[in-house]
Amino acid sequence: MIEILVRNAHGNLNEKHRDYAAKKLGKLDRYFRSASRVEIAHIEEKLGHHIEVTVFADGITLRGEETDPHVHAAIDKVADKLETRLRRMKSRIIKRHRVRGEQNPMGLEDVSIPDDEMEEDVFAIAEHRQYDMRPISVEDAALQMDLLGDDFYAFRNVESNEVEVLYRAKRGGFGLMSSGS
Repeated sequence: MIEILVRNAHGNLNEKHRDYAAKKLGKLDRYFRSASRVEIAHIEEKLGHHIEVTVFADGITLRGEETDPHVHAAIDKVADKLETRLRRMKSRIIKRHRVRGEQNPMGLEDVSIPDDEMEEDVFAIAEHRQYDMRPISVEDAALQMDLLGDDFYAFRNVESNEVEVLYRAKRGGFGLMSSGS
């Protein structure tokens, strides 16, 4: 049973909508051996209801977001998006095991995907970049990212001495990724 946590970031998600989200997103647990929790954030915007969903299961974190004028439609869209990603991920894992001549991994033994539905492996590295990892400030990383014309920049933070990634956020501004340890 997945624990479903609902956060109202900017707006209220009433009990009816919470129950609908829990029912709809609870169906995702069939893709996991041990799904621990699903976090849902609801943000009321000018364009409608923005739903952000984060799934924590089997050591992976899966995230999706959608906006729609209707709450149920936004929940449906994000649930469909996550389910599509999960099907694609499982198909890739099964394909890798077939190519190697191995049996499906634990938890996927009973999954059979026809060859014509198998996803092509898109994890081929097309480009390799090297960055100078001398410690710099977040502000200097933003400047370097702009100079390179990239949407992200990996660097060693001078304050924490940890490797972090600065990126352009979809909603404007910047985001900063760092290790959770």
